[in-house]
Amino acid sequence: MTALTLLLAALATARLTRLVTRDRITQAPREWTLSRLPDGHLLAYLLMCDWCVSVYVGAATATAWWAWGDHRAFVAAAAALAFSHTTGWLAAREESS
Repeated sequence: MTALTLLLAALATARLTRLVTRDRITQAPREWTLSRLPDGHLLAYLLMCDWCVSVYVGAATATAWWAWGDHRAFVAAAAALAFSHTTGWLAAREESS
């Protein structure tokens, strides 16, 4: 388990968190879940809060990193998510310039 793999896992956590909380591709299941909860329900907050979701995603990613961090499949998946997150972050800064 190298520092580079840990960095990839951290960026993968950021990408997966955004996927759960904000991305359009997961909008339908997110809205479906939220529509079944009463207004102001704590679970609705926990599903929309980046900080909250990152704890759960981070725990799952850290567990996977610990178990398979040196495995090529884990590194490839984490790298793809890390590259996606980095590209999205950079693209957002280009648009605002």
